Amino acid sequence: MGSQRAKTAFELAMEKVAGMPKLNSEEIKEEHKKESIAKGQAIAQNYLQNIHHKTDIQNEIAAFSPDQEGYGRKSALECLSQALSLTNSQTSRHILDGIAALNPNVSTDAALKRLNNIIDAFQKELAATYVSMEKIEVKRLKKEGISGSAIKPNLKAQNSWQEKQAELTASHTDKLNNFQKSLLPPAMSG
Repeated sequence: MGSQRAKTAFELAMEKVAGMPKLNSEEIKEEHKKESIAKGQAIAQNYLQNIHHKTDIQNEIAAFSPDQEGYGRKSALECLSQALSLTNSQTSRHILDGIAALNPNVSTDAALKRLNNIIDAFQKELAATYVSMEKIEVKRLKKEGISGSAIKPNLKAQNSWQEKQAELTASHTDKLNNFQKSLLPPAMSG
């Protein structure tokens, strides 16, 4: 009457897989590429999150199969270069060390110097613009009869400052983007 045994979850899964269509070689290559890109991003994210622990990003990428290593390396390099920012220079050396490990054409010290020049120029222009706009606002307030040594306008809450800050950030972000592209090997930066 009930001599049939129940199938295990594994057996059911295997039956389902057997019924699926087979992938051709191009589809398999594309799946491997996607997998390599995802692994490369994960390796880079792990590297970024473990700033205080030495992670051997180069060996992790080298563990890829030869046909997948390029995709993983490119993905990791792009992820690392995108992590560089105009406002968070504390992690720059760690990020650039990882990039240099994956791209032998990059010198951490030379790249850090170039990045710091971009960040410094941004910070100086931002500060100078803030001081200039603050003086204009103090004059405006003085015309309205509001003056004194304790008067300090809150520019950060004003749209004019926020717009100017966004404009300056966009201008220097273009410089940062060009720098980030320069960290990728020529075949990857296009």
